[in-house]
Amino acid sequence: MQFYFGVLIFLFGAALGSFLMVIVNRYNTGLAFFKGRSICFSCNVQLQKKDLFPLFSFVLLKGRCRHCKSKIPFQDFFFEVLMGALSLLAAFKAGLFNTDLSSVFSDSYFLIHFLQYLLITAIFAVILLIAVYDLKHFIIPDSFLVSLFVLAFLYISFFVFSDFSLINAFFFIIKHLLSGVVLALPFLLIFVISKGRWLGFGDIKYMLVIGFFLGLAQGLSAIVLSFWIGATFSLLAILLKKIIPYINLPLMRNNLTIKSEIPFGPFLSLGVIISFYFNVDLFQIHSLFGFF
Repeated sequence: MQFYFGVLIFLFGAALGSFLMVIVNRYNTGLAFFKGRSICFSCNVQLQKKDLFPLFSFVLLKGRCRHCKSKIPFQDFFFEVLMGALSLLAAFKAGLFNTDLSSVFSDSYFLIHFLQYLLITAIFAVILLIAVYDLKHFIIPDSFLVSLFVLAFLYISFFVFSDFSLINAFFFIIKHLLSGVVLALPFLLIFVISKGRWLGFGDIKYMLVIGFFLGLAQGLSAIVLSFWIGATFSLLAILLKKIIPYINLPLMRNNLTIKSEIPFGPFLSLGVIISFYFNVDLFQIHSLFGFF
């Protein structure tokens, strides 16, 4: 039972990932997200309904357009798989698999876990959207960050208003807001000193939302992890580029050097997911300062 339920959760995430790619491709182009069927960017032919099934259409078509046989971007398939995996992680994080799946309609806790799952999945989806869009355009739109902030507020409220009194819930939310400010301020200073050469302003706003979502302990852990992951990836990528000069690497543009421009949003997104899912507190801030 749980296996089939897990498959459904994965396919739901994959479908959501497919929609995320529609947003990435149509955002700020004047095209509506919910209207107009997708087209092949090579031959401009409108895709048929049977070509729009997440994962399956790519496999059945062998990664090529039905009409002109041009290659379908593999990144679309990859991010569908990735969002499917994130959907499963959200289900585990929400404890959805710990409920009695044989009696979901009579289990009073299933609805609570399911709502929590939907919130976490939506948060993961926006985090992935930010990563993909920054990877493609080297910019993080404010509307994505506002969406993440609203979802984070709903997620925090989901717990605090049920576990705390109204006044304590208010102070809990204020604490998270302050955590975002505390995390973002040092990087804002770096942005001002470097005049935007070392760090993008969109990344700073992203850190502000991360601090609000995760709090100081996990938020700081997420940012530190993102720097570690980013540095490791960059060094390995430079080394690989030296060995295989003609290799095409993600996250990079033009000739890859130590001074190459690298989008930081994908690393921040990865750091957030790791820190949130595993409750990471690298510096034991929560145990030292219980307030955070």
